[in-house]
Amino acid sequence: MLSGCRVLVLEDEILIADDISHLLIEAEGVPVGPVSSINEARRLLKDGTVLDAAVLDVNLSDGLVTPILEALNARGVPTLVYTGGQVPDGVRHRHPDLVALSKPVQPARLIGELRRLIGSKPRVR
Repeated sequence: MLSGCRVLVLEDEILIADDISHLLIEAEGVPVGPVSSINEARRLLKDGTVLDAAVLDVNLSDGLVTPILEALNARGVPTLVYTGGQVPDGVRHRHPDLVALSKPVQPARLIGELRRLIGSKPRVR
């Protein structure tokens, strides 16, 4: 389980965002958000919101997720991309170890990948 880990949910499709949030709660995690745009995510990060991990869609209503991915990477926040499309080559090149899952995915796989990512990094508070 995710044992209180705070996970940013950045997804512009409300039903998918709600599904992810419910999965996190069932796995004893704490969803942060969901937020639906890069601008909202920037505000969260600027406010110093504590995060243990993030689940990000790639294509959002206000652009590609790249600036948020870069900011999370700089903070050492483990990130999982959950997308219905492809991860752009430039993103893949800058983040070769990025975990990317294609929508739809089994809930156990999504939670399992998050647990693996969170477990591989020391928690920073």
